[in-house]
Amino acid sequence: MGTHLKKILLIGACIIGCISILFMLVCRLLQDNIPNVLPIKDREFTVDYVIVGAGTAGSTLASLLVKHTNGSVLLIEAGGSFGYLSRIPILTTFQQKGINDWSFLSMPQKHSSRGLIERRQCLPRGKGLGGSANLNYMLHFDGHGPDFDSWRDMHNLSDWSWKYMRPFMMAAKSKATELFEIPRSYSALSQALNEAESQFANKPWKFRRSVYNIKNGLRHSVLQKFLLPVLRSVNLRLLPQALVKRIQLAAKPTLGASSILVGVKNEDNKELELNIKVRRELLLCAGAYQTPQLLLASGIGERTELAKLQLPLQHHLPLVGHGLHDHFNLPLFVSIGIIGPTLNQQTLLSPLNLFNYLSSGTGAFGNFGVVGHVAGHDDPLPFGITFFGAGAIDESALMSISNFKREAFRALFPRYHNASQEGFVVISSCLQPKSRGTVSLLHKNMRRNPQIDPNYLSDQQDVACTMAAIRNAVKLVTSAAFAKLQPRIHWPKLQECANFGPFERDFVQNQPSDLYLECVMRHVGLGSHHPGGSCALGSVVDSQLRLYGVPNVRIVDASVLPRPISGNPNTAIAAIAMRAASWILKDELRDFS
Repeated sequence: MGTHLKKILLIGACIIGCISILFMLVCRLLQDNIPNVLPIKDREFTVDYVIVGAGTAGSTLASLLVKHTNGSVLLIEAGGSFGYLSRIPILTTFQQKGINDWSFLSMPQKHSSRGLIERRQCLPRGKGLGGSANLNYMLHFDGHGPDFDSWRDMHNLSDWSWKYMRPFMMAAKSKATELFEIPRSYSALSQALNEAESQFANKPWKFRRSVYNIKNGLRHSVLQKFLLPVLRSVNLRLLPQALVKRIQLAAKPTLGASSILVGVKNEDNKELELNIKVRRELLLCAGAYQTPQLLLASGIGERTELAKLQLPLQHHLPLVGHGLHDHFNLPLFVSIGIIGPTLNQQTLLSPLNLFNYLSSGTGAFGNFGVVGHVAGHDDPLPFGITFFGAGAIDESALMSISNFKREAFRALFPRYHNASQEGFVVISSCLQPKSRGTVSLLHKNMRRNPQIDPNYLSDQQDVACTMAAIRNAVKLVTSAAFAKLQPRIHWPKLQECANFGPFERDFVQNQPSDLYLECVMRHVGLGSHHPGGSCALGSVVDSQLRLYGVPNVRIVDASVLPRPISGNPNTAIAAIAMRAASWILKDELRDFS
């Protein structure tokens, strides 16, 4: 009977799969081009609001301005459209290094990344409508009030406390009408986390099941929530596949952005240059790497750094590109002795899983596999622990997007060759890292990548914080709540760390030395892809996100974050864009009243 049922499910899954593929092909053939594209037969245009970058902030801003102003809005994006497959959650990893990824690499890291090729971290960033919100792992985070209160207290930003930000965070969340939350009963791992919450009730730790920006089994990002509903508005024009190369400043009577130079390549791959005049405001939403790159390439930054590249100075602003921050993770593989089920090739290829996804958007294809989080916000060294329910880790896929050396990857994931392996990855991180890096230029040309140095683990406190996170993760994994999973932590056997461990007792007691843990994190730790701070509030922009000295330019993206968000930052960026839109609209109302 069981074999007969499997055959029926397999046939049903194949039929639904064929229908779905046919449907997607038809949709692709019938798909309209991006509407409202700015015709470029003319080389000069004048627009009220020019938005650079169609990611989380740019899409949110464009939507709100188009709805609430009669002014003209131009949204410029370096990429085009993401493909339909980008909406299938489990395929997220396979988008990285593709045509919709800028595929940046960090500078060789001095204090970390020793197990990575050339000690360089992969830094994926979305390229296309929706930006990194169409490339990320879709995780939603409600926000942590003390993060914003610290901006007020430590950066003299009196109107950036949680009191002011909470309404916008709530608005950003309410826009996501159908968030998907991992059920308690989703898997043995989610059930263990639920039991651990009760067991560790005496700890001031916050347990939360993962919440995704997913609707009906498909990615539901700012593109679907904000941008698509307004794409055909009469006061909106889009300019896809276009790169902003320079901002031109002029005194009128105060210093302001008068125009931007945009490069668009034609069918012969020859670049056409457009001059777009700014009537009211220029809104930079190009992200924590490319917003400072554009400012510096335009001669807005520290004068001596610009002089080295023979870039004419337009505006001296010393801290452009400084203060870059990101979360830093140490993943550890934990095998389990029961059937999870967890993500592995056997699970993904099962007919039942395929049937569930194609028929109802559920199952392993319907999320990215991150089932929950534990945060110690109130600990002396605030930490975060993420549980990723992946048993078999595909070597070719993960090595490519992480830049691991083969021997380091295999030390971290020793069961890489077992397609049916059950297990999970526990990811430890510091929620408020102290290390700061930079974004700078190697070339004047905006078509060349910026020089990005995250400077991970340069502050020793980040090492201590990550170590505390690891030891707390061990307490969870070895607790009674997890005992039925029969977990085994696989401490990486790295040749470079062999003097410090792991020793046989470490696999029994799970208490390796501090020297070993530091060595491991400096070899195989990875960035979280949460960059921010490179044009921070109070340093580069004022409390209303206006560029110091250039009041008609605002920066609205993660580069303005003076300190990290204690979780996934995407919702916070949408909230900041909502707040920026409120200021812009108030200014317009004042000017026309």
